[in-house]
Amino acid sequence: MKNFIQYIEYLLLRFFLALIRCFPLQFLYFLSNLTYFILFEVIRYRRKITQHNLRICFPTKDEHWIEATAHKFYHHLSDILLESLKGFSLSREELLKRFKLSNPDIFYEIEKKYSKIIIASAHYGNWEWGALLIPSLLKYQTYGIYKPLSNKYIDRYLKKHRALWGMHLVSVTQTGFMFRNSNERQAFFFLSDQYPGNRKKALQFEFMGLPTLWLGGLEKYARHFQLPVYYFGIRRVSRGKYEVFAEPIAENPRQLDKGEIINKYVSILEKEVEQCPSNWLWSHRRWKNLVEKTNSFQSTGGHS
Repeated sequence: MKNFIQYIEYLLLRFFLALIRCFPLQFLYFLSNLTYFILFEVIRYRRKITQHNLRICFPTKDEHWIEATAHKFYHHLSDILLESLKGFSLSREELLKRFKLSNPDIFYEIEKKYSKIIIASAHYGNWEWGALLIPSLLKYQTYGIYKPLSNKYIDRYLKKHRALWGMHLVSVTQTGFMFRNSNERQAFFFLSDQYPGNRKKALQFEFMGLPTLWLGGLEKYARHFQLPVYYFGIRRVSRGKYEVFAEPIAENPRQLDKGEIINKYVSILEKEVEQCPSNWLWSHRRWKNLVEKTNSFQSTGGHS
């Protein structure tokens, strides 16, 4: 029964993607306005989580600013959803037209200096289009580290589609094997701002004024294999238009103190979020560790 349900979900996705293929992006932005209304006003998708995250990260802002930023975020999230689905039918040329390189020289420099690199990015701007774009910007065999979807049919389709663009998805459980078993020119793509699944292996650094747990794999592999790390940023200019930039995090990882790579990554991301808060993924339960600590403290009879 589970396989049957998953297959039906897969067929529905394929039907929906075929439908979206027929419409231009401008029409999809009209649908995005409707999607925003459904997400924010009807089903209230993670609305309390989003508002809570904004409040604790911007404690000096009033409720009017919090509400306005939450509205902007859900508009942005709706656009990202429709743009990502449209990405399944966009050509490489169409996608490239929607991006501007803010510092193109650094991409040429990376290709000349390194045979293998690690690219660190975040759930900011349109990260889905960004993942499609990377193989077109850098002449490397590109691998995206990801957690496989529970629906095996959709997961297989996603991997196949990404591979057509030059982005080969590799399960997080196979990351070490991938690093050790290839001699080709490679770029390894990490989205490293999500909540870590294994808290015991996580690193803690302050982010937006809060103690925050971070995935350590990015730094672990950079140090072990002596691979340079670059931040890959995507800034939204307007609907369907983005600016891309690259910034060095670590050119010689082993010369840095433990945790410094992640700390630099966090600093860059924080500046991006402060510059345009609504473009980051606020609906993620990013500070579960703070909630759990508070609940634990209260259960033992503590007082603030």
